[in-house]
Amino acid sequence: MKLSKRLLALLLGLVLAFGLALPALAEEGDPPESTINWDDFYIISKPQDRTIRKGESFTLRGAARLLAGLRAKGLFALGSFDAPIVICFDTQAPPGMEIIVPREGTLTYVKGLLSNHPLDIEGDAGLAATFTEYGRLNTVCRDAVRVLRRSVLRTRALSTADGREDQLLVLLYIILVTIWTASVIRRAMQKGVRRASLLMGVLLLGWSMARLLKYQMPLGAFSRYFWYGYYLFLLALPLALLWLAWVIDRSEDKVTPPKWYAVPVAVSGAMLALVFTNDRHNWVFRLDLSNPNWHSEYSYGPGYYLVMGVGVAMALTALVLLMVKSGRTPRKGRVIFPLALCVLMTAYGVGFLLHVPFVWESDVTMVYGLFALLFLETSIRAGMIPVNSKYKLLFTHSPLAMRIHDGADDLVLSSASNPLRRDGDTLLFTAPIAGGRVLWQEDITALNRLHREVEEHTRRLEIANAMLAEEETIKRAVEEEKARAQILRQLESEIARHTARLSGMIESRESAARIALLVCYIKRRCNLFFRDRETQSLPADELAVYLDELAEFAGYAGLRIVMSSQLQAPVVLRRAALFYDVFYSAADGAAPGAGGQGSEESHMLASLECGGGTVVMRLQYAGETFQAEHGLAEAVAAADGVIEVKDLGDAVGINLAFPEGGAAIG
Repeated sequence: MKLSKRLLALLLGLVLAFGLALPALAEEGDPPESTINWDDFYIISKPQDRTIRKGESFTLRGAARLLAGLRAKGLFALGSFDAPIVICFDTQAPPGMEIIVPREGTLTYVKGLLSNHPLDIEGDAGLAATFTEYGRLNTVCRDAVRVLRRSVLRTRALSTADGREDQLLVLLYIILVTIWTASVIRRAMQKGVRRASLLMGVLLLGWSMARLLKYQMPLGAFSRYFWYGYYLFLLALPLALLWLAWVIDRSEDKVTPPKWYAVPVAVSGAMLALVFTNDRHNWVFRLDLSNPNWHSEYSYGPGYYLVMGVGVAMALTALVLLMVKSGRTPRKGRVIFPLALCVLMTAYGVGFLLHVPFVWESDVTMVYGLFALLFLETSIRAGMIPVNSKYKLLFTHSPLAMRIHDGADDLVLSSASNPLRRDGDTLLFTAPIAGGRVLWQEDITALNRLHREVEEHTRRLEIANAMLAEEETIKRAVEEEKARAQILRQLESEIARHTARLSGMIESRESAARIALLVCYIKRRCNLFFRDRETQSLPADELAVYLDELAEFAGYAGLRIVMSSQLQAPVVLRRAALFYDVFYSAADGAAPGAGGQGSEESHMLASLECGGGTVVMRLQYAGETFQAEHGLAEAVAAADGVIEVKDLGDAVGINLAFPEGGAAIG
């Protein structure tokens, strides 16, 4: 970046030095004299006499003093054949005119002084002068136009005065534009800014090349259309600036101009077509092509002002966009410089239109090109156009350890404050970028420390969890033992009376069938007890199996039970147990034998019905009454049931009903 600044400063200094040195190149010499020293000339008074006399130290200084003195007295006119003495090509000399060739310094070896009056000049007469230093003659005569314009006519003081200066200035200008364009492309952060800057640099170079080629051509239609081509660049530059103003805040994938951009492009195209068809309508330039001096004696038509107005409007639009988008820049005070350049450009354009000599004699192409370069550079310095001129400085002082390598894997940028490390506390990353790759590292010392702390905490937690798990196992075993003991106590409380009765029946040597009936009941009742801890309902077919099993054992005791069931839905386990309890109590009471109320052979009808919103178990057998077990009525009532015992004369009817619906019936 420092090299780019130095090159730009050097080129700007060269251009300024060249402009300031232009008057010194004119070889003005001494101030113009009031009298003419005719000893410096060769005198030719007789066309037939060809005496040759050589001058000394051939330069243009003497001729310049002569013409400057004549012009100071009002005796010198350029481009006129009406004066008594005429400087022209010898092929243009009218017959009968005397030719005077200067002795020291001549405008050109084919030029001389022509006079239509006899001249009384002392000295030898001759037709021509012969010089032996032809190389010096040719070299000095190349400066004739420049010396005439600067030393005699006193013009072109701050602009080029001949073709050689034109070419030299164009060369310096092309070098300046090229280096500046490359500098902006190198400094710019965004792809759109780089492309727009490259386009503007190409347009400035193309404009200067069109100007250079135009002046190398003879006057004619071809050179005139090269002149018209200036306006291709005059209209394209504001378009490029407008694109640049639009793209400065866009992302990398949105550099294509928007759809509305087609409108100024179309308008500029129409204006360009108007310029190139000027020979047909003369609306832009009013040219008299029959006049040999049409290239200098022309005026402007309304089309010219329209074309310039379109260009100025686009440039102003771009300027407003740049200022709006750079509203938050910390260097707002520097915006005065690009604005001042805009004012100077406007004043210069007005002066050119009014043919102000100082402006009219300057090279408008080069001046506007330099104005454009200065405007863009000052806009960059003011923050209106974003670049990364401080990127290397920022990168160098960045706390991140980062490097950028080019496509050949050569180091381009590196963070100096934190070099890359390779250890267990550093992670190295890489990612491809345009033209190379970027490498950076991250310090994970704190992360590793945290990881070690987490591992230590995890180890401690694992130990604590193992202890808690062991404690939980012990507690679970204790709780299981307590729960088991509690369940056994509950089971014992429910079947204690039945087991006591079973013991009594065994001691009293009761009927084996009746003992088997009681054992079957106790077994299934225990099953229902444990099933009640696992689930809330019992399928209807399983309840029917339990009842059928109990009826089968009752048959061994002499009680024939006819069983029917209409239930389909599951029954709540507690209610199923109550159905089973009532069924056993009825079967035990109806069975014949010791303690029973039945005869040697008894019968019992049993049914499970569902209807009317209730589930009912109906039992009927021969006997006097039904002796319900202790607490059975209270258990039925707690389960929202109703038990009814009916005296049917020589039989007993028992109805056990529970409400239908919900979990009870499914």
